Amino acid sequence: MIDVFGNANRRKTLLISATAAIAIICSAAAAVAGGSLEPGTSYKIGWASDKSNYLSFVDEPLAKGMEVAIDEINAKGGIAGKVKIELDRRDMKSDPMLGATVVQELIASGSNFIVTTCDTDVSLPGAQMAAKASIPVMSSCGADAAGPSQVPDGFGFLNVPGTLTQGAFLAEYAAKQGYKKAFTLKSKSEGYTHTLATAFEERFRELGGEIVGEAFYTLGDSSYRVTATKMVNGDADVIMSNTFPPDTTAFLKDMERLGNTKPILLVDGNDTPVIFDAGKQLGLSVMTTYGGNRTPGSTFEKFEKEYRAKFGTDPESLQTALGYDLIVSVAAAVEAAGTTDGAAVRDSLDNLENVEGATGPISFKNSPIGRGIPKKDYAVVKFDLENRQFLTESVGFPEKFPPVK
Repeated sequence: MIDVFGNANRRKTLLISATAAIAIICSAAAAVAGGSLEPGTSYKIGWASDKSNYLSFVDEPLAKGMEVAIDEINAKGGIAGKVKIELDRRDMKSDPMLGATVVQELIASGSNFIVTTCDTDVSLPGAQMAAKASIPVMSSCGADAAGPSQVPDGFGFLNVPGTLTQGAFLAEYAAKQGYKKAFTLKSKSEGYTHTLATAFEERFRELGGEIVGEAFYTLGDSSYRVTATKMVNGDADVIMSNTFPPDTTAFLKDMERLGNTKPILLVDGNDTPVIFDAGKQLGLSVMTTYGGNRTPGSTFEKFEKEYRAKFGTDPESLQTALGYDLIVSVAAAVEAAGTTDGAAVRDSLDNLENVEGATGPISFKNSPIGRGIPKKDYAVVKFDLENRQFLTESVGFPEKFPPVK
């Protein structure tokens, strides 16, 4: 979902750094020998996670979702009913080169699969290290669709469909509502807060819409009065905001102070209960997100019940469900492969189809987005302000979206 500082110059720098790091320490990174799934053994997932820096706000709830899935699978005997999952989580502090060192340590300690933090650029040196050791690697929720192609030999994967498809899906929804003129709010601070909005703009124009205004914000801005004034007084008939809390809360409160009556389009970073603190403007808003089927008996509801039983509270954000999705995808790939061998698990993950995650069916096989990127349906969600609940309006996937670059 989040892809921080995703831009071409940064990616080029990290690629150079990753190459240097691999040249220096690759000799110490040996692949874990694969073998058949034997009762009483374990499958170790090593996670170069952020526990203490700016990406911890997404990795922490992801960790809880992972724990729910691991407990569920291990309670049934483990993968294929016989191989328990072990999670080795270590802090890489959102530092790309420290991330590579942490991945090296995880490989040395016997990890069979590597998870990196919620940013494909920051994760790149570590991801390339894992690939050199012939170990599959997946970003916890990085959304840059170009990420897998930068990891050698097809060992790189994402856990989300990415910003390009979500932006296009939101644009198609806007066009179906009859909106003709949009004003967008985005930030260059993160790839997520920029590329999603850019994909929205491109697809909206293709469908005959016009972008009549755009504004940029910096993460952590507490005042949006100037931007909100332009939006309220301008001729746009819909507002598209690529913010997430606490920025969305500040933005919507300023829109309310100015008496906005225009519809607002939000993105999946707002799929967290704290969004209801934003107030009345949510009544004019819809959000695209994952986890469209939240009805009684759904996998999402089952996941939430398991989460409450384990932690005694409701999930704090959608990230928890994405953590669950990651573990069940990896477990399904290992079971289908019938071995812990890295290349075999990679190939099995590439061919996964309709694995039931918390957010719905997950398919990597013949993904229309690109290799290593899962296809997951999006939901259009409205907000029940009185009961502080998300209400699914529709579920789908974009007919067309910008190509991966």
